[in-house]
Amino acid sequence: MLLLIAGNNLAWAGYYALERAMKPEDAERRRRVAMLGLGGTVLGAIARAGTPPGVEITAPLTGVAICFDEGRPLRRRKVYPAYQTGREGDPKFITNEPTILKAVAEFCNVALMLPVDVLRGKNTEADDLIAGVVHRDGKMQKRIVSTDRDFLQLIDARTSVYSPVKKIIIDDTNFFDSAAAKTSSGVSQIFPREHFLDYRAVIGDPSDNLPGVPGVGPLSAAKLLASAPLDDYFGDAAAVRRALGRKSDAVERAFADGSAELVVARNRFLMNLREPAPCWDHLGELTSRGIYDRAKFEAWLKDQRFSGLDEPALLKALEALAKRP
Repeated sequence: MLLLIAGNNLAWAGYYALERAMKPEDAERRRRVAMLGLGGTVLGAIARAGTPPGVEITAPLTGVAICFDEGRPLRRRKVYPAYQTGREGDPKFITNEPTILKAVAEFCNVALMLPVDVLRGKNTEADDLIAGVVHRDGKMQKRIVSTDRDFLQLIDARTSVYSPVKKIIIDDTNFFDSAAAKTSSGVSQIFPREHFLDYRAVIGDPSDNLPGVPGVGPLSAAKLLASAPLDDYFGDAAAVRRALGRKSDAVERAFADGSAELVVARNRFLMNLREPAPCWDHLGELTSRGIYDRAKFEAWLKDQRFSGLDEPALLKALEALAKRP
């Protein structure tokens, strides 16, 4: 199993999870919380081979690649300047970003004393780096560790996603239990899994400041895609009404006047992790391979005092990785 870890995603998720409990009041405490959040989550994922606690590990690690964002997402902002700008105006983000970036920089240095790969490129998103490795190593079993739902579009027989917050693995056997829209009674509205990108494109993504088609929520999007491919609805308001089973002036108008098609086209480009990104041709140049220094790493680990980390399992996993060619 090749483990692909979204570093910045886990840094933010880990920080906010611990911040509520630890309530850091100064810069040093915030730095401590950031490192505990990032390091604990990443190292825990390695120790458990991307498997939830209490679940048997059935596939040992064959490699680990930790991918980090660096800079700003300029490639996507050329298409949509507002991409991810919402978070940059959030006072909480402004306060915490320097702390998170310091933790990321520190952990990158620590990772280089481990038998793992660290991928990072200027003004490059970790999403594209991970997607590039998934594409490059298509025949290998791979597990992505992230809370980002965009990665669900990469799921197939060889690629799964582990969410360390929800502590679930999503693969091609339980995809709709975890990823599709649900009715109020909890029943999933199933649509072809290969249309998950369109599902995301039509509802948008508030976390990336990407609006969707007005009036289309998760359940409406799933209903549309369960009835027909999304492209079949452009210019056909009657088809939209039939699929939804109800009248919706805002949604029907958007599909009739062409505005829905424009929104979907933009979001498809911005969200698509199957189309090659420029970094795919330079993955080797963007990869730093760590050299295992167990003594130095154990000293750092002792100093950090991670709570709940299974250190024996982690060290065993790292020893096994270090012995691989």
